[in-house]
Amino acid sequence: MKISHIIGGVLDTVIKIVMVVVIVTYAYKYALQAYDFGYRVFAEEAVSEPGAAKVISIYIPENATAMEIGKALEENGLIKDARLFLVQELLSGHHNELREGKYELSSDMTPEEMIKVLTAEPADGEEETDLESGQGSDAEAKEEGETESGGNQGEDAEAGSDDAAGEAGGPEGQP
Repeated sequence: MKISHIIGGVLDTVIKIVMVVVIVTYAYKYALQAYDFGYRVFAEEAVSEPGAAKVISIYIPENATAMEIGKALEENGLIKDARLFLVQELLSGHHNELREGKYELSSDMTPEEMIKVLTAEPADGEEETDLESGQGSDAEAKEEGETESGGNQGEDAEAGSDDAAGEAGGPEGQP
């Protein structure tokens, strides 16, 4: 009976030691992953070096979430991890400020730089680019109207209504 108690005690001790080793191993593994993820949130490098960078045009739709934008950036090879981008956006000073639009992003930009670009107010030069690309169709239509009629059609219509008011009893000599 003593031998069976000794064997049982040894097996019990071995099983406990194996369980502790397994738990410590997994805890260590996941602690390293958590540390790495946390470190990368604040120190993520660009995907490529400046000399080997590629510029990619990406469109951000209205009401796109940070995770959707992160997935699009990851699919285009601009970032390494969409989940990391989500956390970076949450912790940045630009949370919930991502804007709709078409952007030119480079693979040598850090995620922090990309967030700044995606949240920046449009500059005056960007609005001119929109006009040149055909998005300013009202301005183009106005210019076409001026060249076809020899003047601005809107001004002619206003002048005509003023002339009619002058003929209806207004003082002479005033338009």
